[in-house]
This record gives sequence, structure tokens and C-alpha cells, in this order.
Amino acid sequence: MAAAAPELVDDTTYEILLHIPPDDPASLVRASLVCKRWRQLLTDPAFLRRYRAFHRTPPMLGFIHNVDHSSNSSYIPRFVATTSPSPFYPDFPPPSIEFPTYWWALDCRHGRLLLQLFNPIDLMVWDPTTGDHRIFPQPPYLDFYCTGAVLCATRGCRHVDCHGGPYLVVFVGTGEDDHSWACVYSSETGEWSSQASIAFDSYVEMLPGLLVQDTLYFRCERGKRILGYDIGRHELSEIDPPPLGHDVGILMESGYGGLGFATVEDCSILLWSRYVGDDGIEEWKKSWVIGLDFLNPVGNPSLSWELAGFAEGVHTIFISSEIGVFTIELKSGQVKKLCEEGYYTVVPYMSFYTSDIAIWRPEEPAED
Repeated sequence: MAAAAPELVDDTTYEILLHIPPDDPASLVRASLVCKRWRQLLTDPAFLRRYRAFHRTPPMLGFIHNVDHSSNSSYIPRFVATTSPSPFYPDFPPPSIEFPTYWWALDCRHGRLLLQLFNPIDLMVWDPTTGDHRIFPQPPYLDFYCTGAVLCATRGCRHVDCHGGPYLVVFVGTGEDDHSWACVYSSETGEWSSQASIAFDSYVEMLPGLLVQDTLYFRCERGKRILGYDIGRHELSEIDPPPLGHDVGILMESGYGGLGFATVEDCSILLWSRYVGDDGIEEWKKSWVIGLDFLNPVGNPSLSWELAGFAEGVHTIFISSEIGVFTIELKSGQVKKLCEEGYYTVVPYMSFYTSDIAIWRPEEPAED
């Protein structure tokens, strides 16, 4: 009986380490320093693959915000960490970018960032966790109003370990002749697809898109219109937003897993869901109202809130004002303050941060 004790201890340790929250990578670091046995386990790719599969949803490690190009822009931190340790330096320098080139974060999904580079104009897909990146030309259909989205291209992938796999970049733009277009870049072929186009008289904004099943959605003209792109069919579609009576809102996932929309009215967030009515026609329905008075305890009448972004997969909304950026987890109702500064567009970065894929490596533990 005594000989079985070490195996029991090992099994128990395995399960304890498996349950370390992925949104607290500092705990993984501390655990790896306990002893060599724990370090071997926490750096074992087989264990870490199971760790990511067990937790399923990658945690949010922080968010990126864009700044206007100016002589002082390099001194403004571009990344706000929400965990420790962070995979990034505060100034968040992408690789292979030197002055006078500057950049704008367009989208982030499945552990990768899509950046628009200027001077010269190119695109970059960057995995900040591993450091892998690729720079490539934009498609030959350039327009002033354009944006893009990046997503994993591995068929059947659960998106817990997309690092190093193939990806797609969907790039959309609005021309001067009242039409919009879309084309797709494949990391496997290194080429852009043919152009899909649609008559569309609203301009697309340089904001992150929203992926719902096999369709990407993009906000246009401050929320007055929505442009949809069906990835499988390579087709564009036009969607009207909810009848809100104003011109600002953000795209989000609905509570039913479909397309949703959110806006702020009278110190409340209004959430809308798009669904198919009894007549077979898609309609918008108001699904929830979240009051924000509790975030203004001093009763400051001048304090106003803006929707700054949405994190796919975790149903989290970002709101911002002059007192900082907050998140609201829609499923739990939990509210968290992320920083003291207000940023009115944020790009959340979500990824597992484990030693087998990250640039960071744990130090050697003390001898057992």
C-alpha cells in the first residue's frame, strides 16, 4: 500500500495544476518554480495541450488601443494588460517595424493580430505570444475606407491552440462608386482571392469585425448600416441595424449565438438580438437593458459612457468614459475596471499563455 502513495500524489498534483485558472498565468509561473517535477509537468506539451482543451476558452490577456499618428505616438502605451505576467511590453512594439512606419490594429482573433501598416502601406499578421509574424501587401483594390479580419483556417479547429496553423485574412473596402468589396488572403497560398462586391452606399469603418458562425460582420457609417460577408459563399450582404433613432452602436454576439447589437441610451446599455420571425423574415428584438448608474456613484451629470468593443466567445462588453475602461460580462453580470484612462475603441487580445507556445520560459526551480 505504501508504494502506491507517490502515484496518488502525482495524480492529485496533475488535477490541481490542471485547474489553475488560465486568466491568471502568473499562477502557472509560480507553480513551475515549486520543484523540478512541477516544472517538468508545466512545460510538458502534452499536459499543456490538455490544459488548454480542459479550459476551452482562451482568456483575455489585455487589449490594444489605437492612437493617431503623431510625433508623440510612440510614447503612448498601446497595450493594457489584464493579467500578470503579460506577454507584451507596455509600448507593444510589433516586430520588423521601424520609424517612420506606424500601425493600426484592425482585428484580433484566435491568438493573432491583424495590423494595418503605413509608410509603406502593408498588412501584418502577428502572433504576439509566439512572436511569429508575416508582412504582405494589401489587395489591389485599395479604397480610403477599409478594414479587415483575421481567423484560423484549420478545418474543425476548436481554437485553443491555433498558433502556427494556417489563417485567412478577410479584407473589405468601400469605393467611391457606391459599392463595397471583399477578398480573402490565405497564409497557405500567399495570394488574394478574386473580389466579391455589392452595391452599398455606406462606408466601412476601421474597426474589428464580428465573427458569427461562418459570417463576418462589419460596422459601417457609425452604426447606420452593417456589412456581412459569408466566408463559405464568398458573398456580401447588407443589413440594417435596430431602429434605435441614433447613429452609434457596436456589433456583438447575441445571447442566442447570433448577430447582436448594443448601444448606450440614458445611462443604460441596450442589447438587441437578430432573429427569424414567424413570417420567416429576420428582425431585431430588444433583449436586455443594463443600467450604468452604479458606475457613477457621485452622480456626475457630465459623465457619459461609450461602448468601446466586444470580446467574442466570452460575451464581454467594453465601456469607456473619462474615468476609465470597464468590462461587463453579460452572462455573470460581473463588472471589472481595467484602467484609469478612457479609450473609445479597444481590440481585446485573447490567447492561452503557456510555456510551450509563449516567448516567456519559466526559470529553473530550486533543487528538490
